[in-house]
Amino acid sequence: MEETKDLIVLTASKMFDQFGIRSISIDNVCKELRISKKTFYTYFPQKEDLVEAVLNYQRDLSFDKFGKMFKNKNSIDSLIVIIKEIKKSAEEETTSMCFDLAKYYPKINEKFEQIKRDNIRIGFEANLRQGIQEGYYRVNLDVELLSFFHSIQLKNSFEIMGHELRKYSKKRLIDFSVDMMIHLIANEKGLKYMEENYNKTE
Repeated sequence: MEETKDLIVLTASKMFDQFGIRSISIDNVCKELRISKKTFYTYFPQKEDLVEAVLNYQRDLSFDKFGKMFKNKNSIDSLIVIIKEIKKSAEEETTSMCFDLAKYYPKINEKFEQIKRDNIRIGFEANLRQGIQEGYYRVNLDVELLSFFHSIQLKNSFEIMGHELRKYSKKRLIDFSVDMMIHLIANEKGLKYMEENYNKTE
């Protein structure tokens, strides 16, 4: 039974990513999987339930991905991984799925945006504490407040600056933001380590 549910979520995730949420109907998903709508509704009473399930699935995939990437890495190396992932994401166009989610499912969108902000805050706070312990970050950082500020300003800053893309490239905006963040949190040892290791895997 759970196999069918997982297959619906996996299939819908691929279809939403490719075509957007709005243009993919329940009929489309059922046809793709060759299942009846009755079977579909057994697991998802309405499309909104499927959308939430897909977002949870994609979030879990992201957690697993970063968990493996952070394994056995120090705070600076983990930060480098995050920076490069941000750059990679910025190079990709905003998907139809993101657009549809914000426009047609605002409540679900806000719920998951809040979850995302919370995860950023928790993850960044853990990285700051690790970096201080390792001797790469300043010991006098207000870890809790800085993590909270970072979780809010990250998305807002890129949204505001994104309107100026004709004047400033995405790469320039990201490099500027990263430079500010690194110089805010890192001590001399951390800055040196970043300088020596940042371009190693470019």
